[in-house]
Amino acid sequence: MAPRRPLMPLMVLLTAAAARAGGLDALPPVLPPIDPAPVRSVAAGTDGAGRFVVAWVSRDRDLPEGGGDHLHAARWDDTRWTPLGDVVNEKPAYNAAQPHVHPGPDGSVWLDWEEGTGLAHIDSFLMSNWTGARWTSASPYALRRNLSDAGRSRSLALSAANIPLVGWTDIGTGTRSAYPSVVSLWRWQGSGWQTTPYANLNVHTPAFMPSVAQTGGRTFMAFVEGPTTRSDLWVREWTPAGWRTLGGRVNRRARTYLFKPQLLVDPQGRLTLAWLEDAGGQDALYVSRWDGARWQPLGTGPASTPGRHASSHALGFGPDGQPVTAWNEGPDGSRSVRAARWDGARWLPLGGNLNRDPRADTDHASLAAGPRGVLVAWRELSGGRWTVQTRRVQ
Repeated sequence: MAPRRPLMPLMVLLTAAAARAGGLDALPPVLPPIDPAPVRSVAAGTDGAGRFVVAWVSRDRDLPEGGGDHLHAARWDDTRWTPLGDVVNEKPAYNAAQPHVHPGPDGSVWLDWEEGTGLAHIDSFLMSNWTGARWTSASPYALRRNLSDAGRSRSLALSAANIPLVGWTDIGTGTRSAYPSVVSLWRWQGSGWQTTPYANLNVHTPAFMPSVAQTGGRTFMAFVEGPTTRSDLWVREWTPAGWRTLGGRVNRRARTYLFKPQLLVDPQGRLTLAWLEDAGGQDALYVSRWDGARWQPLGTGPASTPGRHASSHALGFGPDGQPVTAWNEGPDGSRSVRAARWDGARWLPLGGNLNRDPRADTDHASLAAGPRGVLVAWRELSGGRWTVQTRRVQ
């Protein structure tokens, strides 16, 4: 087995290089953490204090049974990336995948990720909280059921008390075969999980891709329901009396292809929802906001470039509290990274093509956004190797 490489050499200090294009050169640059290993996935977010955090999975080394994909995280501390521990995996011999970054209400940061043996099998959905000195054990929170299929359709949010909430999908197997795919809310009770009844409007219609948010002590979940190419997007609130639907369907076109809803709460406490939707054969990124009575579209069209295929989107809120988005754009093999901000009336691009190399392929567009600014992170193919890249856009 190859020796473990130390984490600190992965970090690159701030340099004097200026960000390019689209008026971004006036912003202090934030160059990415450097990892010499091939990067599998990237996620960005903030801690509860608004500091940028980037998490990524890289292939540190090949281990028996196909393991070796390790999760790392670092926080931007004004002038440099500070590693948050070393390998975050629950089991370093297993593969981590699909990380997400979440701000903790106490100023901390949480990660969630998948982990499993070999190259394909997923054993666990895990989450951990950075305490300032170490990552809490992921084992108490671990969800280890039906993960090879349903474990990739779930989300984490944190309550005001810093307690995990998970939106979960169960695929109809065994005793659940009467229900093709159902979503529910899982709430941590201190020593185990408590589940709600299914949130589907119709439990005999497949539902998937839940996204959870909490505000003012109220818990909400967005999800897609219907056959893959004939689905609708709904948001429901969990109440003592059961599930309650907020408004009608949120998608622009009824019964169409939808992907990856992301439900967040803006600084004013308003629910904001972003998702991908088929628009004439190309996926487009749309955003709507709940006004207390109905879902209000932000813009007459998509936040992404009309007529261009969007993928791997992310939603956040800039220093002014308004929504910002990032996404990958274009066909596989030549995808660019894009970002836009809502100015109260329309979507304005942030910097054009953000790629380090405009000709390179990219994916995993992600956002760290808040009062300290907006950072876009992504994965970029450079010299035949996938790398972490970042660019500050606000």
